[in-house]
Amino acid sequence: MSFVKNINKYMKTRCITKPWKIHQKYKNQFNYTIVIPSLAENNFLFKTLDSIEKNNPKILKETIIIIVVNNSKKPKFNIRNNNYKTLKLLHQANYSYPIGIIDATSNGYELPSKYAGVGLARKIGIDLAIPLLKNEHSLIFSTDADTILNKDYLQTIVDHFNKNNIESAVVGFKHQKAENKYLDKEILNYEKFLIKTANKIKSAGSPYGYVAMGSTMVCNLKSYIAVGGMPKRKAAEDFYFLQELAKYRGVQNINNILVYPSSRSVSRVHLGTGFRMEQVKKGININNLYFSDDAFKLLRFWIEKGTNSWQKDILELMSLIEKKNKDLNTFLINEGINNIWLGLQASSPTKEHFIKQFHRWFDGLKTIRLLKLFSYID
Repeated sequence: MSFVKNINKYMKTRCITKPWKIHQKYKNQFNYTIVIPSLAENNFLFKTLDSIEKNNPKILKETIIIIVVNNSKKPKFNIRNNNYKTLKLLHQANYSYPIGIIDATSNGYELPSKYAGVGLARKIGIDLAIPLLKNEHSLIFSTDADTILNKDYLQTIVDHFNKNNIESAVVGFKHQKAENKYLDKEILNYEKFLIKTANKIKSAGSPYGYVAMGSTMVCNLKSYIAVGGMPKRKAAEDFYFLQELAKYRGVQNINNILVYPSSRSVSRVHLGTGFRMEQVKKGININNLYFSDDAFKLLRFWIEKGTNSWQKDILELMSLIEKKNKDLNTFLINEGINNIWLGLQASSPTKEHFIKQFHRWFDGLKTIRLLKLFSYID
């Protein structure tokens, strides 16, 4: 299916077009957009926008910054008040780059309670930006309202996409320094955990070896449309979005440190740095988050055997797995391998195609489940 047909289908069936809108009108189109959800971030958002201002002015002229000021229905007074102040200051702001403001906070425009969260806010921002993007190669940058971007953020990423002909990526990050020395140390420990875990997953042969962090994601419009857009999730939207991008054409790692997320211990969702730092305050040890070396060895074993079984009978494969580890055999059965294996083989004309299909089935979520199970199993 052509990109034109894909985007038309997406706009008709999955795109969010109302009741929200971009308040500014632009006749021209842009090569790039940076989408920023903002929920009670008046004290931080403008530092983020100032950091964007320091980027390459030529690229900034081709970039529209979309800010989604949002909250759920019946929010706390301080949240709504903060958002109203943010909207007022945004309308008064004067930056060298174009801004698109989306009001998802005022009466009648709040996010519906069922989906209210960063996933829906990101989706609204990106979906409303689509008509303002030039073509399928236009880049969509996702970041957060309390994140500082490196002055070379845009230039480095644009150059990397152009030189390597890639569809999606995550970029290197380093959290901002925390005021509390103890928390600052624990944030560094958490960063090490995230990066080491991603590298070990990649070394095991998995295409899901990257850190899933919403403030570091970049993809082109073609891939955004191809995977059905951003999930409307209250949490973990970055994990599931990147997983679909990995299944589509892969997620590349741009290792340059270009993003500086907040070091705040904010617990809006049960995931992420803020949540982990809240746990640290309560006595949780970051080192206990690590998966065991045995679990990674088993992951590597399974991926190596699984991807090399294009024409192998399922009974033969499972017998081999059972000899290695009976619990792994049981795990794969519970994950439904017996129901999909023949279909994977039948739909794969080549070994290369089979490997892609294998990783579409044994995805990032199954990978984490395996690592969790075999890190704690007796």
